[in-house]
Amino acid sequence: MRKIYWIILLCFIARFVHAQNSVKGNREVYFGNKAYEKGDWKTAVSEYQKGLNINPKNDAARINLALAQTKLSEAEKAIQNFDEAINNNKNNPALNAALNYNKGVAMAKAKKYQEAINAFENSLRINPDNQQARENLQKAINELKQQQQNQQNKQNQNKQQQKQNNKQQQQQNKQQQRQNQNQMSKEQAEQMLQSLREQEKEIQRKLNQQKTGGEIPQSDKDW
Repeated sequence: MRKIYWIILLCFIARFVHAQNSVKGNREVYFGNKAYEKGDWKTAVSEYQKGLNINPKNDAARINLALAQTKLSEAEKAIQNFDEAINNNKNNPALNAALNYNKGVAMAKAKKYQEAINAFENSLRINPDNQQARENLQKAINELKQQQQNQQNKQNQNKQQQKQNNKQQQQQNKQQQRQNQNQMSKEQAEQMLQSLREQEKEIQRKLNQQKTGGEIPQSDKDW
């Protein structure tokens, strides 16, 4: 897959955190950001999750958690957090556009290209001048076409394989039928041979009787 560009929200979120130190969970967001900047995504996720556990309404914790989860390829979890953050920030166009953009990136990493296309389009509706969003949209469209083509090729291969399997099965059935017919012919031949043997025995018995004068006659009654 071609490289998908990111819009990093951490700098914005860091300023947001310092501006609102009174918000519960911001301490954990701060430490999460430190870990994120070092590339320690697991620690970052842990800290952001702590911040959310303290304050489920802490948007900074939720947004950065989604970003870190995307880095860890936990796309499904990231998408859920992006969706909730988008819903919570409908009145903040700039942030909403960035959230949709990064949701598109998460979708693309999960190879859900149609959903990625929808997210990039939503971002562009808010900020039509975002060239990176436009480029990523085109990349996602290309990847979707390639994915669909691969699926079609796979389906064609499966059909061809099924056709070949059916042909082999038919050949096996015909071979079995021929074997059964041959087996029946052998049985019939054996039966005919046995019948001829019985007939031969009967003829030989009659010949023997003629040589000895026939069967012994029964005695007349005494009265």
